[in-house]
Amino acid sequence: MVKLIVNLDTHKPRHKLADVMRWTKDIGMFTLDRSREDSCIHKPDCCDATCFNNKLEKAFGHAIEPKDIKNDDAWYDNDTKGLAKALSRKRNQISRVRLMSRGEAFKDMADTTRVMRILRDNPNSIFWIPTRAWRDKELWDKIKDIPKLFDNVRILWSFDPSNSTADWKLSVDSGQSVMFYGDDELLSDPVTKERMFKCPKTHKKLDGHCNICKGGCFRMDKRVIVHLKQH
Repeated sequence: MVKLIVNLDTHKPRHKLADVMRWTKDIGMFTLDRSREDSCIHKPDCCDATCFNNKLEKAFGHAIEPKDIKNDDAWYDNDTKGLAKALSRKRNQISRVRLMSRGEAFKDMADTTRVMRILRDNPNSIFWIPTRAWRDKELWDKIKDIPKLFDNVRILWSFDPSNSTADWKLSVDSGQSVMFYGDDELLSDPVTKERMFKCPKTHKKLDGHCNICKGGCFRMDKRVIVHLKQH
């Protein structure tokens, strides 16, 4: 266990992350969510048109809103030890968990502490975190140090067709892996011309493949650009 430089325990939670955790069959892992309205503050304009959650809200909006309230309450109370106990009792795989399937894990600086508490108290799970928070330089300067403290996290920059050449170059210069979505024809990094890794789950419709995939989002030995097919 690493020696932390921040106080990660500041309150006793009332709402339980374990109560809002859900099994997501198509990616084959448990996920935690937040409301988009509260957390997606780093999104570009194109998110409003392309986010897959739009379809869910149109179909199940009446059920999603009260769920979002519970998700946000649990996220802010951050019962990470309770989450660890719940995961340990699950029959489905717990080696990989996603933050977030809905919403953004890193809204602000306080979220970096929340995420670190989750990583600390759940060392047997690798947490997969696609994020737009790289768009906030001060916040990203804090986030980028988290993998130096914990080896059970995979953080990818979330990109789309609105990203500029300068954004792509920034990801190259930082050695940062990218998850790209929104253009099925763009299959190479615009800067390095490196071929993107086609996500087997979205390109080959291999439901549940995310929990065993070795070539994409969970790769650590090199920078990788994961291409998600539109759906």
